[in-house]
Amino acid sequence: MKYMSIMVFVIVLILGCLSCGSDTAAPDIDPETQIGTLNISMDDFKFTPDKIDIKVGQRIRLVLNNSSAANDHSFSVGYGIIDQDDGGKEFKTDLFESVEVNVAGSVKLIKSGTTLLIHDGNGDVENNCGGFVIVKSPSSESTIIEFTVPNKIGEFEFASFANGGRDYKDGMKGLLNVFPKDDDARSWQNEVGSAWRQKPTPIPNC
Repeated sequence: MKYMSIMVFVIVLILGCLSCGSDTAAPDIDPETQIGTLNISMDDFKFTPDKIDIKVGQRIRLVLNNSSAANDHSFSVGYGIIDQDDGGKEFKTDLFESVEVNVAGSVKLIKSGTTLLIHDGNGDVENNCGGFVIVKSPSSESTIIEFTVPNKIGEFEFASFANGGRDYKDGMKGLLNVFPKDDDARSWQNEVGSAWRQKPTPIPNC
């Protein structure tokens, strides 16, 4: 009986620890600007947090940090995986398609995809016909991605396909759930700070 009690205690403890590591994160909403900020750490080979809930119409700032010692990592959001000829991968459907996206801070590369990209910071920009991708090298500098959550309700995946697709294979991915906006939610689509008011990069003719 004593042995069974110990086993039950150990099982409950393990389950409890597992659940602690799978908490869902939500943006921290500023009461004045109503902009939600969410910090995302990129490491070898995981995102923290790896489960995120957001709502349609929210103005969101994702703050990306690559805390790896040596590896580049990327960030994109969508669903449906496409295998590419060079061994890399990307999402078939991009959350940021036709969305105005503001990027500030240090990056290695931005693939604009079909976003309306506004970029204020260091790094190369590639006007491609795929999805929106941020590639970050190890750095103490953050990259900020600001956007208004589009009306695309459902479950999306965010992932890194860097290092020839190895990141994704090694489990560097997470879940992003987009929920309907509250009945009284305000639209922040046009309430962008002056620091972001620049001319968007044209969408490529794909």
